[in-house]
Amino acid sequence: MKYKILIEPSAVKDLNSIYNFIEKNDSKTKAKNFLSKLQKQIKTLNQMPQIYRDSYYLKDGKTKDLIYKGYTICYHINSNRVHILSVFRQKNY
Repeated sequence: MKYKILIEPSAVKDLNSIYNFIEKNDSKTKAKNFLSKLQKQIKTLNQMPQIYRDSYYLKDGKTKDLIYKGYTICYHINSNRVHILSVFRQKNY
């Protein structure tokens, strides 16, 4: 079964912030490359999104976390749709 991926406005804002941060602190090329890789990870959720861990942050049993290079992609599965809720950097405390 293939799932349709929907990126919520809050996650679009997160992705733009990540891009801007990398561009400002490194380079435009690295920002583009990283965002492209992050988007590829998101696209993998169209098949078997259930394989990732239950969300550490939203413990509702329907929300999952995909971890990629220190970033958490938080998403919700609803019938045949995957809603990307947020993308954020994990912090080491």
